[in-house]
Amino acid sequence: MKKNIVSVLLVFILAFVLIPNISNAKTTEVYDEETLRQAIENAEDGEIISLKSNINLTSYIGINNKNITINGNNFTISRIPEEWYSNEGNGSLITSGSGAKLNLVNITLTKASTYGVQAYNGGYVSLDSVTIFDCNYGGVFINGGTVEIKNLILKKNGGQGYNNGIEIGKDSSTTGKNTPTLIMSGTLSSTENSGVIYVDMYDPSAGLNVINSENTSNKVFTNGNTLVITDQSNSILYTSNEIANIEITGDPLVQPVEPQIKDETPETGIGNTLPVDILISASLVILVIILKRKYF
Repeated sequence: MKKNIVSVLLVFILAFVLIPNISNAKTTEVYDEETLRQAIENAEDGEIISLKSNINLTSYIGINNKNITINGNNFTISRIPEEWYSNEGNGSLITSGSGAKLNLVNITLTKASTYGVQAYNGGYVSLDSVTIFDCNYGGVFINGGTVEIKNLILKKNGGQGYNNGIEIGKDSSTTGKNTPTLIMSGTLSSTENSGVIYVDMYDPSAGLNVINSENTSNKVFTNGNTLVITDQSNSILYTSNEIANIEITGDPLVQPVEPQIKDETPETGIGNTLPVDILISASLVILVIILKRKYF
């Protein structure tokens, strides 16, 4: 009886200790632009904001000094062109600004007047199962901030006649010494082959940084004056524009050395002595002809 009581108490204590650690993140459900903005404004660090429908924005969403996750649940955030109001020139759908850490999960971003998402002035953005397409300037803008790619699908972004998937730079509105940083921690795919990664640095002295996590599938390397994205076999998938006068920190691309193929054809007496054999045979024939003419 005492053993049963002790066992029940142990289970109760373990449940009391472990359950809060498993589900301690607050989750707020949102249904439209108004509830999304309210949820972000009131969010606590670590909070999850969960979309329950597609959301159309009339102006950009800015996040500063907060650590939050927006779980799109496979819904879409897009712009209403005829109602869009561009605050202070920011046409991105979502901007993670100074002191912010934003995790975007299971979401599609589209129809931005500039970029789908921006990491600005020290802000951090993580992209996990995110699709971005049909944004006027580009899909992702690393503007003096940090973007970590866990699973990103890019379709056509940018103006007519060109594609701009991920733009890395630091424009004139940024402050401080924040280095634009791209972290590869998973997979990056694009329906377009060109313009997938582009460097446009207003302040070249800021430099840029590229990092690969330990188990990432796709990787980003420096390759001369360009950045390249590679697959698991280190083959180049996408190449950036030429980069001049900018210090780049990151691993250089090292192509695997092709193994030397050894000729393992077995040696044979015929193969190795064939020219000599022919010469000997020809000499014997000539000798026979000479002897025949002389003595017969």
